[in-house]
Amino acid sequence: MAVVWSPTRVQPVQPVRPAAPAGSAGPDGPADRLGPVVRVYRRFRPVPWRARAGVDACTAVVAVSVCLALGEWWPAPVLGAVAVVLASGFGWLRPVPGLRSVRVHEGGLALVAADGTERPLPWSAVEATEYCPGGPRGEYEQGRIWPVGADEPVVLAQLRGTGGLGGLFRELEERLSPGLRAALHETLRTEGSVRFARGRLTVTAGGLLHRPPHPLAAKEAYRWAEVESARMSELGELEIRTHRAGLPLTLPVPNALAAAGFLEELRAAAP
Repeated sequence: MAVVWSPTRVQPVQPVRPAAPAGSAGPDGPADRLGPVVRVYRRFRPVPWRARAGVDACTAVVAVSVCLALGEWWPAPVLGAVAVVLASGFGWLRPVPGLRSVRVHEGGLALVAADGTERPLPWSAVEATEYCPGGPRGEYEQGRIWPVGADEPVVLAQLRGTGGLGGLFRELEERLSPGLRAALHETLRTEGSVRFARGRLTVTAGGLLHRPPHPLAAKEAYRWAEVESARMSELGELEIRTHRAGLPLTLPVPNALAAAGFLEELRAAAP
């Protein structure tokens, strides 16, 4: 029986976290048990494009008026730069409903709501994550975190901090990958195979079976000797290169970094 790799089937195997140093954690609140704070990501409300267009139009009118009054054209770029800074700063300072910030601790995450209440998520309570970068048509980037046993993920968007939302989810990938890879190896050992992307990719001890998205296309089987590499692409997808196919196989899977590491370990161990 094959097991589908999804945020409801494979449970992460987390190592026991050592006790935090004295003074860094305590019984005062749930987040104190997560250990010292590593980073903080705060939410912001982006300025809609209509508002930005209005600011740009008003800036252009003011700039032309000032330039005509002074007889010089140098104020135009200065006023334009000031308008861009003010519009961006206004979007970052506006309060947002719902989640206010995300704190990364050594032992997990703390989700801070608008009213100041906190929801702690130890690393062992995070089952899977998924990051979707923004699209070319102005779609905002978005990330999802599946707590263990939850029916719906926690959706995150518009975070500012080190690397922004993408930086947060890259850090989550790195922290969760060892436990998720161990869970995938255990699933393969006990069930005989693991399926990714709703069955489009089946992984066994002997190699890969790829089912193209087109319903009339034939399935493709690859022995481990035919697999060149597996990695996480810049878009957060699982990318597999083979010696036979010209283009890489790309599949949208949660925690593509852990999936790629799992495939690389199987490829390296294959005879």
